[in-house]
Amino acid sequence: MSSTVLERKPAPPSPRAAPVFLTDCLEELLRLTLSAFLLEDSDVSLGFSRQYCDNLLRDDSFLSPSHISSTAVKGVPAYPLYKHLARALEGCISTGKFLSGLGSVKGLREDEFFMLKQREWDRLIMEKGAELINMMESVEFELHVQEPFFSQLRVGMKTAEGRCATEDYNRISAGSFLLFNRSLLLQVQDVRYYRSFSEMLEVELANALPGIPTVEEGVQIYRKFYTEEKEKSNGVLAIHVLKPASQPYISLGNLLSGLGCEGVGSLLGMMHTAGTVLDALPPPRSYLLSSFMKLHRPNVEGSTLTDAARSLAKHVHRSSEEWWGSFRGGDSEKNRLASEIVNHLLNECCWMNVYDIQTHNRVFEIRIHEGYGARWSHDGSKFIGFLEPYTEEGHSKGWKH
Repeated sequence: MSSTVLERKPAPPSPRAAPVFLTDCLEELLRLTLSAFLLEDSDVSLGFSRQYCDNLLRDDSFLSPSHISSTAVKGVPAYPLYKHLARALEGCISTGKFLSGLGSVKGLREDEFFMLKQREWDRLIMEKGAELINMMESVEFELHVQEPFFSQLRVGMKTAEGRCATEDYNRISAGSFLLFNRSLLLQVQDVRYYRSFSEMLEVELANALPGIPTVEEGVQIYRKFYTEEKEKSNGVLAIHVLKPASQPYISLGNLLSGLGCEGVGSLLGMMHTAGTVLDALPPPRSYLLSSFMKLHRPNVEGSTLTDAARSLAKHVHRSSEEWWGSFRGGDSEKNRLASEIVNHLLNECCWMNVYDIQTHNRVFEIRIHEGYGARWSHDGSKFIGFLEPYTEEGHSKGWKH
């Protein structure tokens, strides 16, 4: 059996016909928009630093999928952050309003200037959201292509797509709008029929497979997807396309640019107070989880108490409601209680902030609605301690309440 047969991939599915919904496409569209910015695509200007954009796309390879919730609206968002951001944008566009991922916390308020910005963002959401929805409503068929062909379509190097003339491919005609990979809008200029890929490539090689030097090599690429029998029984279409100036990823890029780091951070659940670092993002959950489990006295033989448990020892007596639980037993019991509390805070927090304080420099802070929380170094590498609900007289009372 030839290696070509062994490597054959499933034939491209029949094109998905309209309607195409923005909610089904937004995650992939956001990924493409951020990636295009990192590739310095002149069509996309976000106003973010490369590091900020890269962090939105960054995965958390140390966190297993079982720890990741695709629907959570509270808590520290799991990486990659762009997926959480896409869900937040879906909610904004569907309601026509800026809906931040923030919640109220006892004793704390966000700066008022941020509330004024939300009015601007409401207008931006309405405008750009309508653009995106209108583009999706114009789509007649949705197709998928692999790399490097998708990138070649996006930059205009590839201007024809070859497919077997089966099912709904025969319904595609000049003027049709096609959505490739849920993110790239192309308009059909012409559809040409050929008896075989070989015949098509004799005419269309540079248009359909740019960079492939010979017809024979081109045929082998299509043979990975279509059998010779299917090709001969159906024939082949060369779908010529042109890239319109209006693109979903450009409109989404303009929306992100208008929101800026403040708006994007807010959609991810970040708060804005005096001293807030505006372009900060929540650290990876795996960093937060591993740092609180570090031993408090690693150089002392037999000492197994973690940093989180040591911090908890300072807090258990401060809450008259015994919110922190019963801090009894050996190190393992104390470590377990501390771990349960940290995980509860990570999953239920509705307040996240990165800001500078004199005692610890730059910190990442989370709190739940009742005001209890925890604090790490800004990158999540060091667990600093737990937090009591904030009150103006809290410091003078030793944070007892």
